[in-house]
Amino acid sequence: MRLIIIFLSFFIPLFSFAINGGFPDEYYELDIEEKRKIFISTIDKLLDKSFENIQKERNFVDNFFEKNSKTGFREIQKNELNKLIELKEKYRIKNLFDYKDYKKRIATVPKSMGIAQALVESATGTSRFTKEGNNLFGEWTWGEKGIIPKKRSKGKTHKIKIFDSLQESVDSYLLNLNRNHAYEDFRTLRAKFMKEGKKLSGLEAVKTLENYSEIKGKYVKILTTVINKNNLSTLD
Repeated sequence: MRLIIIFLSFFIPLFSFAINGGFPDEYYELDIEEKRKIFISTIDKLLDKSFENIQKERNFVDNFFEKNSKTGFREIQKNELNKLIELKEKYRIKNLFDYKDYKKRIATVPKSMGIAQALVESATGTSRFTKEGNNLFGEWTWGEKGIIPKKRSKGKTHKIKIFDSLQESVDSYLLNLNRNHAYEDFRTLRAKFMKEGKKLSGLEAVKTLENYSEIKGKYVKILTTVINKNNLSTLD
């Protein structure tokens, strides 16, 4: 009962924090079970918000190609073309009119996979990188702005990305999976399931994520365990 009361009174303002900033101080005073419950629900909602934006982009692409293919792409409106160019650059698509590649890259991911990665990479939101930089997924950067890892190997120059909010971190994570060459196997598997009219589960998807972590296969096993332990597949 105590957990339910805490959840109902705390979650709505917490979600507002998550969209516009990070976790409030009160979150860190909860016990691990309470944290995990609220963390999973928060990331679930943040993914929903990101998915809405991805779906809008996907709808635009679908409508663009359906409409303009009828005229042999001879009557494209300037604002539509500019929007397509923007998406081409955002998702690193080589050919401006490669409809197949847009469909392969502009799509969502299994929620169980995203939440499991957030749990692992952020230590349920308690990691230094999450507290100081709202970074839920351990994303790196080589720019000037970033957090230098205390255990960074000699000769390495990467930093941990800093985000203005947890929502921004979720958006960036999804974009990373959708355009980074390291996750081509994930996108190929997702496209295969979409073509067959099937829903890709997180347990299947995580098998393609060896390149996400330096511990490779062990990382996949950890994500699989986290999904099963927390019954995250129900969110797919």
